Amino acid sequence: MDLLRGVAVLLVVVLHGSDIPRANGLGVDRWTELNLYLEPFRMPLLMFLSGTLLPRSLAKSAGAYLWGKFASIVWPLMIWLVGFGVLIYHGGPGRLQYWLTGDYLWFLMALTLCYLAGMLLKPLVSRPQLLSGLAVVVFVVMIIARHYTEVENSLVTRTLYYGAFFFLGAACARILQRWATAPWLLIAALGVVVAWLAHHGLESREFRAGTIYAAPTAVAGIALILWVAPRIRAGRVNSFLQWAGRNSIVVYVSHFPIIILIHRGLSQLGVDPVLHVATCTLGGLLLSLLVVWLRPWTRWLYVVPGNRRVAARLAARDGAVSTPGSDRMRMS
Repeated sequence: MDLLRGVAVLLVVVLHGSDIPRANGLGVDRWTELNLYLEPFRMPLLMFLSGTLLPRSLAKSAGAYLWGKFASIVWPLMIWLVGFGVLIYHGGPGRLQYWLTGDYLWFLMALTLCYLAGMLLKPLVSRPQLLSGLAVVVFVVMIIARHYTEVENSLVTRTLYYGAFFFLGAACARILQRWATAPWLLIAALGVVVAWLAHHGLESREFRAGTIYAAPTAVAGIALILWVAPRIRAGRVNSFLQWAGRNSIVVYVSHFPIIILIHRGLSQLGVDPVLHVATCTLGGLLLSLLVVWLRPWTRWLYVVPGNRRVAARLAARDGAVSTPGSDRMRMS
């Protein structure tokens, strides 16, 4: 899972390395087309992978569950939302829409909402089959709700569509190993279908992301990726991608401001669009990975200070509550 998370988050960097210049009239058609091929799978895969962790998270007490999500998701969201708004996106914090949509950090907002909604499934955590079945229902309902929702707020529409894959991940968590043994002929056929759907989506965004028509492409693509991933040979590339995946939060929150600054500098120089996009992409990748390397010295940017101490106290308290001895002590 770390490997896939690493691939997905690095593809997000590749996307913005092209999209930011393109939004300012410096796009490269071939690069843009590549990103269009990947659009149906990139963010759904990230959400799906996060969702596979939901059953394990729900096994914790409500206090430990909520603290863990605050410490590792809400905290970096707040830090980088304020920092980006004040230092990079001047004027952003003065607009209500900036806080309601999260700008480039919308994924962390949507993920937070999904984890909060996921708490409703907590009573089913001891019944895996029922949990999986209900999570599938939630997936379908969210996709349909997105199809019929015309709310202007992008966070609402993104949460409904991409958040659906969070619950699909929760539903599939217990069958991933079995799926990895599926026959290769089935996977070959699936690969043809995915390639056709992705190509078909080039002509219209409603077949790439955010709609009921795009969801089958994303589901088929995720299934294909999950079968291929365990077959990627161990080695330096594999280890590197797993390292990036374990630090995906760092890459995600840092890459966008980095690319913005590179883009602004290149715009002053007036370089060729191809060189502009290539520099934004490669510079964004390299500098984001440098930020990951610096993580031990900048931990507070990605997790709330004192997180381990609070988590240990919550675990100790939960352990004490669950032991018969502690029950006698409370009754005496």
